[in-house]
Amino acid sequence: MKIWLVMMGLVLCGSALAQQTRGDPIAGRDAAMRLCAGCHAVAAEQARNATDAAPPFIALARDPAITELSLPVFLKTPHSRMPSVVLASEEIANITSYVLSLRANN
Repeated sequence: MKIWLVMMGLVLCGSALAQQTRGDPIAGRDAAMRLCAGCHAVAAEQARNATDAAPPFIALARDPAITELSLPVFLKTPHSRMPSVVLASEEIANITSYVLSLRANN
């Protein structure tokens, strides 16, 4: 009985996390253009990154380590190479959705 409850809890937590990361890729592109394009090449029409230290979003999309679970965690974690930008959960979900949509298109 206890194992069943633990398993159900894991399933429900995983399902809730997956639902949190599903976002709108169009809104994600808009948010990324507003918040990230100062350093990253966010869209195809951008000629190049503003800085060599910031990978273009298409490179992120092609990286197998970038997933629907890993990218939101990365975006919520402060990093020394990135400016301290506080993103709302919806923005994180939308940007994640946008980045992953680039993978599907290439």
